[in-house]
Amino acid sequence: MGRNRIADLELFEDISEKPEEQILQRIRELVRSGELKPGTRLPSERALAEQMKTTRGQVRKALQRLEFFGLVEISPQSGTRIASMAHETIEELIDTIPGSRDQRMADLMEARFIIDVQCARLAAERRSDDDMRLIDERQENFLKAFYGKDEREKGYLEEDYLFHLAIAAASKNHVLVSMLSQLTPRIVTRNQPHLVQRDEDFSRIPAEHRAIIDAIRSQDADAAVLAMTSHRNWAMKRIFEPLRPSAEDHGSSSGASAGHKESK
Repeated sequence: MGRNRIADLELFEDISEKPEEQILQRIRELVRSGELKPGTRLPSERALAEQMKTTRGQVRKALQRLEFFGLVEISPQSGTRIASMAHETIEELIDTIPGSRDQRMADLMEARFIIDVQCARLAAERRSDDDMRLIDERQENFLKAFYGKDEREKGYLEEDYLFHLAIAAASKNHVLVSMLSQLTPRIVTRNQPHLVQRDEDFSRIPAEHRAIIDAIRSQDADAAVLAMTSHRNWAMKRIFEPLRPSAEDHGSSSGASAGHKESK
């Protein structure tokens, strides 16, 4: 239909709940159905927000996520267009775009594992003195939150994210920074019951960070990869291994088992 066609505003209906996800889902449906063709220009953010009874900010967030996944092209001069690709390519692309932020925790953690390790390697090779100062500052903030009164809350997870983001920034790869920024908030905001279990596994975290920092400071890429890999492996263990029962729970379950055996 050509790059000058503008999508019909009536295609975008009123939404009330979870506007960002609803916008994403609606655009995906319209592209898949063929109502939005490759190269079609979308209405302005203002027009979409008014039509869908939401805010321009929510529309912008949704479009930025679609741009991140390559489904739309955003230009300050010409606005937002559906990517100019073959229909088959767009179909494959749509299938890779999450319709919501409800990805499995394991998938999110595996993806972050890969990004963190590559960021550590590149940071060791490319870091500047300013990068090291920022990483040290972020580590200090993390330690204050980790050992502070709210150590069991998500505040320390946010400081941990900022620490890893500083390492990503030192990699000088803006795509990796963007990918980490996309993934981590979805992890931090999850309900994570393991956070209440402050055991020897958790006590390792500051030292794990220190090993990463030392490797990056000495510009030893291999050591940085090993340190980050160890850190992420322990993170996976902390999150996905079943919580160890307390002595009280253990006693209760033992008693229940004994009672069950006696009843046989």
